[in-house]
Amino acid sequence: MNTEQSKFSVLRGRRQEDFHVENYTTKPFVFNGKQKSVYDNANLSIFVNESCNANCKFCVDQLRFEGKGKMFVKGRISDDEEYFARLEEVLQMLRPLNTSISITGGEPTKSPRLPRILRLVSKYNFRKRVITTNGSGLLDVVAGKRIIDHIVENEFHHLNISKTHYLENVNAEVMQFDNGYFTNEQMEEVVKIAMSGNVRPRLSCLLLKSGVHDVEGIVRYLDFFGAMGVDNIIFRETMDYDRSAMHNLPKLRFLEENKILLNDVWSQIDLMPEKFKPIVQVLGYYYYCEVYKYQSIDMVMESANLAAIDPQKAKAPDTVFEMVFHPNGNLNGSWIEDEDVLLHYAGNSCISYSNRIK
Repeated sequence: MNTEQSKFSVLRGRRQEDFHVENYTTKPFVFNGKQKSVYDNANLSIFVNESCNANCKFCVDQLRFEGKGKMFVKGRISDDEEYFARLEEVLQMLRPLNTSISITGGEPTKSPRLPRILRLVSKYNFRKRVITTNGSGLLDVVAGKRIIDHIVENEFHHLNISKTHYLENVNAEVMQFDNGYFTNEQMEEVVKIAMSGNVRPRLSCLLLKSGVHDVEGIVRYLDFFGAMGVDNIIFRETMDYDRSAMHNLPKLRFLEENKILLNDVWSQIDLMPEKFKPIVQVLGYYYYCEVYKYQSIDMVMESANLAAIDPQKAKAPDTVFEMVFHPNGNLNGSWIEDEDVLLHYAGNSCISYSNRIK
């Protein structure tokens, strides 16, 4: 183990003890007359589409809700013009913070509102613009152009694509698409279009016993998608959460049976300095990342603990660490639409939608 790897192992070993939200740099900001402190690296997530055409066995959106003992239910502004007026109002207000922007869902590429959302976000020129997707709608044609062309045209910086495995049958089994499965052939086409338009693709792979589960599998994944030109890949450990509140037994059972501990993977990586060069560690308020260089690829490995969020927020109740614009028009400091409300929206055309949970 070299010096850098030795440094990594020290923080890695005590990372849960080092979640200290009060140590982060913040800036003052007023939400609806209330003074708050906003984390310098705060992100605004625009939750575009409340439904998804996949039913991933590991779905983090469902985990966020179920960890609070709630069903995954989203209200939404039904009228397009009302929705966009509210979104622009929020973007104008937050522009002085110059946050990074993430467009997510559900599955955002399946929303007919997405092209206009992309244009609106681009109009305000936030410092970093990202879209996260399962890829299924990237080649769909909306308003005369493919979604990937809309993304390039509006100068987004990153395209995050969830892909659990390089083998199609394994990926399909875990992600359970109803329609619009995103093939490796389509991935290759999208990567070429994105990179030619200065949008950097990033693949996200969840480590699972039934999928990529060791260093050998990680290397195969890196080599497979690296050959397409992808140079940024993240491998994630399944999130920890408060199991006492979970009621979706099939997903709970899948997550418990498929858990891969990053500590075990890191112990293998530490023995391979010729393949994996350690670059940097990042400790967030509920997550921990290690960044390596593998050939020409930036490889990130992340663990996160959803159960750590509330205790950390309790230490700094007036600090905003992330912001989420929900389909119902609320701006929250939480992925739960009735929790940590920063700006409440009392519009005229909100309807309720309940996402399927299998």
